[in-house]
Amino acid sequence: MTDYPPSSLVKTKGKWYVNLTIPVELREHFRGQKQLRASTGTSDKVEAKRKQHGITTGLYARLDGARPDPLQGVADALGFPVEEVHDLIDDGSLGDLIAGRMHMALPGQDLEDDLAIQKIKDDGARAKREWESLKARRKVLVSGDGITLSGAASAYLESKPYPKHKTAKEAATALEEFQAFAGDVTLDSITTTQGYAYADHVGQTKSSKTVSKKLGYVRRLFEFYVRNGTVAANPLAGMSIPKNIGTTKTSYRPFTLAELEALFGLEMKPHIKLLLSILIASGMRLDEAALLDWEDVKKEGGIVYFDLTHRADTVKNIGSARKVPVHSALSDKIAVGMGEGQMFPQFKRNADGKAQGPASKACMAQIRKITDDKSKVVHSLRGNFKDMLRDVDASKEVNDFITGHGSGDVAGSYGSGPSLAKRQEAIERISLVFLS
Repeated sequence: MTDYPPSSLVKTKGKWYVNLTIPVELREHFRGQKQLRASTGTSDKVEAKRKQHGITTGLYARLDGARPDPLQGVADALGFPVEEVHDLIDDGSLGDLIAGRMHMALPGQDLEDDLAIQKIKDDGARAKREWESLKARRKVLVSGDGITLSGAASAYLESKPYPKHKTAKEAATALEEFQAFAGDVTLDSITTTQGYAYADHVGQTKSSKTVSKKLGYVRRLFEFYVRNGTVAANPLAGMSIPKNIGTTKTSYRPFTLAELEALFGLEMKPHIKLLLSILIASGMRLDEAALLDWEDVKKEGGIVYFDLTHRADTVKNIGSARKVPVHSALSDKIAVGMGEGQMFPQFKRNADGKAQGPASKACMAQIRKITDDKSKVVHSLRGNFKDMLRDVDASKEVNDFITGHGSGDVAGSYGSGPSLAKRQEAIERISLVFLS
């Protein structure tokens, strides 16, 4: 284990700068530079020393950002998003999950099954190596008693812990709100009691899910500095949010048949109607449908389907990477080779490549023409689809694979679940007469 070197103060042209030597193995990531430098913004040495700790933490974070991230390695080995690995670490279950995969028994009866399970075991072993590497990455940083929440948050976010722009923005907002609640105090002064007080505070206006999410961002800030060695322990680790905290969450309700008939009977722009039609006929999430390209429409064994298996960077989870048959009610609108590029170029994609915002706005404008019920939104169409599958006696496994709650089609060696023909058979039993 290589510890980062201490920083030093150097005066240049009347101002004090914090200098830090870049470890040899990381210099290639800094264009061969041997040192990092950051201004304290002052010519007063006493003031410069006071700022040195916080600035040094930011420089260390830049070095951290250049290193391969073992946490990403754990996520890749398990086939989970990094955010889910964070959650497993937070609740203390990551080690058990990895151990469970490593110690799976080989049935010894079917070669394909044995190979599939062996791959799971091998991936579990790889996840363990990455996890051990992550736990071993302890750096000698400045003491946590010299870093304020604002300085710590700035350095943490500078290390780019969240690759998606939306998630990074949510994290920054949560950290700002926590600082506003607790004050710009030092990291070592935060206690578990304050964590619960903050949860109560957020819960006065937000749902319990939002409370957990916001607290999770703050918890991961501390975990970052625990891994670095800046603070000895995470005061928010292991917190159990009481069930009575948070406002009551509004459950989305599916539309009635009369409402569906009214919705699809409206005059609306063709691309909006097509998007709504795909949602009710496939059970896709809004962003999955809004991001479709015409090249995603494929044919296999005579079955036309939407191919979501290549969406590794945008799908919600591995189960979302799947093949969804196109209902015959859409055959005149969706076919192989019918177009090129984005199916819905009208919905501008954001920095994360998402189009959910503008797509939701366009669809909700139509939905509010047929109902003012706040529990009925675009996502309600997904509920309608799942209900319709249940009503035609589709099995839960088939239902889950079609809607992206199953294990997905991307891990071919694990088995690909119900066949495409089986999925098509279930979808075709659904009546979508209101689309005609």
